[in-house]
Amino acid sequence: MFEKLDFTFIKLGQALALRFDLLPADYCQELLQITNEVTAEEYSAIHKTIIDDLGRSPDEIFATFERTPFAVTSSGQIHQATSRDGKRLAVKIQDPATRKKYTTDIRLMHWLAAPLDWAGVFGANSVAAYVDEFEHALFSELDLSEAARNATVMSELSKGDAAEFCFAVRKEYTAKRILTWEFVDGIPVRRILNAIQHDDRQYLETLKDQGYDLRLIARRIYWSTLNQIYRDGLFHSDLSPAGILVLPDNRIAYVDFAVVGRFTEEHQDSFRFFMQYTLREQFDDAIDELLRWIEAAPSQDLTGFRRDMSIVLEDYLDGFRSPGGSVTWLAARHVVVRMMSVIRQHGLSIPATVSLYLRALLTRDAIVFELSPKYDPVQDEAQFMVRAARIDVGEIFKQRELIGSVTETFGETREIIANVGKLLTSGRSIEVSLRMLQTRLLQYGIWTALIGTIASLGFREDAFASLNTALGVGPYFIPGTLLFCAFIFMMLALRQGRKLAAIEQSNVIGQEVSQRSLGRVR
Repeated sequence: MFEKLDFTFIKLGQALALRFDLLPADYCQELLQITNEVTAEEYSAIHKTIIDDLGRSPDEIFATFERTPFAVTSSGQIHQATSRDGKRLAVKIQDPATRKKYTTDIRLMHWLAAPLDWAGVFGANSVAAYVDEFEHALFSELDLSEAARNATVMSELSKGDAAEFCFAVRKEYTAKRILTWEFVDGIPVRRILNAIQHDDRQYLETLKDQGYDLRLIARRIYWSTLNQIYRDGLFHSDLSPAGILVLPDNRIAYVDFAVVGRFTEEHQDSFRFFMQYTLREQFDDAIDELLRWIEAAPSQDLTGFRRDMSIVLEDYLDGFRSPGGSVTWLAARHVVVRMMSVIRQHGLSIPATVSLYLRALLTRDAIVFELSPKYDPVQDEAQFMVRAARIDVGEIFKQRELIGSVTETFGETREIIANVGKLLTSGRSIEVSLRMLQTRLLQYGIWTALIGTIASLGFREDAFASLNTALGVGPYFIPGTLLFCAFIFMMLALRQGRKLAAIEQSNVIGQEVSQRSLGRVR
């Protein structure tokens, strides 16, 4: 039915497929099978869009422009072009009629929301509220200038990553309905998956002969997602095999930035702890982190939820310790579906940010396990956390290079040693508690103000006169020393401020984004 209704209802079905907190699991599994066959628009409509948004015709702007698109998506169709400076380009263009169709369908959904809420279709959850959330996400996806901002920030964050190719957005050819980037010549992961699904052995053998390693490609997609979520704070929340390209050296390249999730620093830390606790089999602590973000009634008894979620997490670890291809191994690959089913079963609600996080995990796992059925994610997650901890430990000591409290440094050193001890005993992960940059900036600011105030009083009053005399130093020695200390703290505050401003704030789905990058794990 969703496929026959077309356009917006297909997008709605795809969104509902990931809302196990709203619909029964078998409905969600069915909606995951929705396909979207989009047909190309007439060139006349595309020609008009370019003139309206860029002010000139394609022939005037580009050296060459192919009228027939080489790819068509629900948010636009992609044409090849050549810039005046000789660069090959990919130009994604949105037909004006597309937005009108979506607007009409959204209006219909709003009309249907009232009787559905009256009938209690989603229980305590509001259909009208969900339609509002869906509308916001949909029109954010349709805004290609927003996708350009997402692409720019995420490409900058992944710069220097040998496993991921960073393409350049051409801003001079980009507008609200047009997104242009330098062409990336690679194989869409969708094409590889089609060959796997249709058992096209000849094509797969050809890829192997050309040096393509499907397991390595799967691992790089998985590792890239870990970096995006736990280190960058910006992640692809709707991974599509058509939006990931594989280059001849097995590097991956993302070419779809329409649906991007964002994490605050608090989200980053909390979900990182969730993963670390799970790897160390501290399931109660892991569930505590999860419950910080899942919404439950104040009087709700969560004993049953804790029990069932612990079983899911335990099965996840046990499954990947089992022989590859076994029943328990195959079941462990569906951990995200089981998590969302338990959340619904106990009547809890998933907020939008957590939904995007789970959606990213679900779509990532679907791609990775199809590329490499025997891939072991637990091993890579443990390695990722160990390497991330090494980076974080190094950062702690860098922050102490200029000046710091001996007591504080000693306390953090003890904490580091304790966590390294956990690493040596478990061999899985390490937890290093870092203070948020905002907190440190506030701390340095307070010390600057406090010491500066005392120093200024010392210059104006006789408060330090007797102490200066007793020490045998000049009348302004102590307040001068304090003023120098205040200057040092001010410099530290400025240093932290520069770190906070290092990542451009991106206008993507959600209201907040982490202002820091913890540094990518290679």
